[in-house]
Amino acid sequence: MKALLIGINAKYIHPNLAIRLLKKNTTYDTTIKEFTIKDDISKIIEYINNSDSNLLGFSCYIWNIEIIKNILNNINHNNKKIMLGGPEVSYNPYDYIDNNLCDYVIKNEGEEAFHMLLSYLDNRCELKDIPNLYYNHGFTFDKLVNLSKSKMAYDLLDDIPNKIIYIETSRGCPYHCGYCMASLDNKLRFFDMEEIKKQLLYLQSKGARVYKFLDRTFNANKKFIDLIDFIIANHKENESYQFEITGDLLKPEYIDYINKNAPKHLIRFEIGIQSTNINANLAVGRIQNNDLLFSNIRKIQDADIIDLHLDLIAGLPKEDYSSFIKTFNDCISLRPKELQLGFLKMLHGTRLYNESSLYGYVWDKNAPYEIKYNNYLSIDDIKEIHYTEDSFESYYNSYLMRNTMLIVLDNEKNPFMFFNGLGKLDFKHKTLEHLFMTIDEYVKDKDYYDEFHKSIIIDYLNHYNLKPKAWWNEAIDSKSKNKILRSLYEKGLFNELKIDDLYKYSMVIELKNSLIIAIYKSDYKLIKEIDK
Repeated sequence: MKALLIGINAKYIHPNLAIRLLKKNTTYDTTIKEFTIKDDISKIIEYINNSDSNLLGFSCYIWNIEIIKNILNNINHNNKKIMLGGPEVSYNPYDYIDNNLCDYVIKNEGEEAFHMLLSYLDNRCELKDIPNLYYNHGFTFDKLVNLSKSKMAYDLLDDIPNKIIYIETSRGCPYHCGYCMASLDNKLRFFDMEEIKKQLLYLQSKGARVYKFLDRTFNANKKFIDLIDFIIANHKENESYQFEITGDLLKPEYIDYINKNAPKHLIRFEIGIQSTNINANLAVGRIQNNDLLFSNIRKIQDADIIDLHLDLIAGLPKEDYSSFIKTFNDCISLRPKELQLGFLKMLHGTRLYNESSLYGYVWDKNAPYEIKYNNYLSIDDIKEIHYTEDSFESYYNSYLMRNTMLIVLDNEKNPFMFFNGLGKLDFKHKTLEHLFMTIDEYVKDKDYYDEFHKSIIIDYLNHYNLKPKAWWNEAIDSKSKNKILRSLYEKGLFNELKIDDLYKYSMVIELKNSLIIAIYKSDYKLIKEIDK
């Protein structure tokens, strides 16, 4: 009895932990094979058709399900049983079984169910005894995996230094957010923390650098700070550990402890704010103390030790366009390093999916099931939010012009509308200089333009290690440039260089009240502003 488990990942750096857990927890001959969503589907189909496996399994997620459907419609099903698993098929299994795309669907956790399904196909157990299994005549029964008996699978990871390492310390979520599939498993269970620590040391020894914890609310674990302390004590240079946490439940003393003891950039928190509209949050079962949440975020931001990623969701019930603008502006006032502006996805099995008619939701029927409109946001409203999201990703979250973005936020009373207007300009899929030129032209009539213009040129120059193309209008001829450089050189500036090298490797930008000197020599780079 042989099994082949297929993972189709978003990127090469994102390994599939689920198929490794299935392999680790069975005694049957099991092969795992990973592809990415960018791979040639015909090559994937060819690989599968050449396999001599008895059971073929796919790990199904929102980002790969459309590709998997395509594969299932085109592979040779002869002499193979097809099994699907993962969050994307756990709550609509008969969409696949009734359409002859698969024979079985494992709901939620699969370590025990996968091994027993192989045993059934090997005539060693009965179908009715397999937990969490959908088949063409029905469903067996729900059963949670005993985490103390489930084998971890981190030793099955490959090319560890070049991948993000996903870690589980718990399963389940204590909260009931109506849009989230994690809310469907409310029994919070924990892996043994000492074993987790051993696994982290093992992964470190193999060169792991970037760790992302899969726990939906990591700080729900009472041993949260114990593991943080372990990471601080045992970390290596250039490592990063990311945790998804509930911000208003984070104890301020924990923030103080990390700020005092952790090196910068070692710890990264992802906090889902989603909305600052109380009624919108309550409609999806979220109880959030915005004052405490924002206080904790400011505490994190002020120390600048913990990296911070904030999430918003456009399209929650009872939040209209003006309310979402307020939510965005409330959150950007915190000056987060990253603020992800996402759009509601209508996920099978969630409470909001089942209550969608109450709020007039209409959404794309193909993954990722993004909403088109509801009773609170029109199609045009959604379009306007997309304009803001497009420019915000390119200009703020990209970190290309961080100092300049802070000047914008300090001067704009309505940042949402600033990015909304910017998002309607032609900047996507263009060169870097075009990106900078577009926003510079956009701000040209603002009363803070002089400060902005100087800053954006400096941000642009800092991005390069070789002399870049100039896009600004303050061009000066070679003779004037060298005259300025000679004068500065004679005043004792840049004496570490020969004057001929200074002429050759420098750029000079003359603004209203200052000069910007940019020097790019093979082993020497300097960007300097000099008052006139």
